[in-house]
Amino acid sequence: MRMLFRCFAPSWASLLLLTVAIPSQSLAVESNAFDYDFKTCGVELARAGIPASEASESCSDALYPRDLTVCVLTIYKQTKISPADALTTCRQVRRPRDLGSCVANISLNTTGGNPGAILDNCRRSLLPVRFGKCVVGLVESLKLPVTGVMNNCIDGTDRPRDFYPPGASPLREAPPQQPLIVPVPVNPTLPPPTTTP
Repeated sequence: MRMLFRCFAPSWASLLLLTVAIPSQSLAVESNAFDYDFKTCGVELARAGIPASEASESCSDALYPRDLTVCVLTIYKQTKISPADALTTCRQVRRPRDLGSCVANISLNTTGGNPGAILDNCRRSLLPVRFGKCVVGLVESLKLPVTGVMNNCIDGTDRPRDFYPPGASPLREAPPQQPLIVPVPVNPTLPPPTTTP
């Protein structure tokens, strides 16, 4: 048994060293990636015309600064919305990239929409990419004004009313509860013990 332990002891030691060394290397790479994200965020927001103090505050507050930058630049470069308004809105959502895609999609593929209303509706939507596709698809297929379509796509209560056939409507109230009847356990009668002579 000792011989077996001595044979495998060096491999166990090297395995232990690998488990200690690998995470520290991956953490170093990850921290460099986040440093780069903060640096890029500051540079890109400053290039877009955001004051340095506001860019610094926005980038430092962002969980993923790269996503914040992508949101602001997407909206700023592809719409008529100012970078300051884009930054304010991008900071208010959980998924800034999706917000940027939504605003750019509606702005580029529809006409006659108010940029502020598009930005606000995309911000309010829980699924901004889906909302953008809903607006663009309905405007293109039905030739309706953007404002009305945005109101329909954002409205969560807009559901079909006549889903059930006549007379088969679902119950509006829960049925009355029936009392639970538990049978009383009955002790079986055992025959008297027999005695053997």
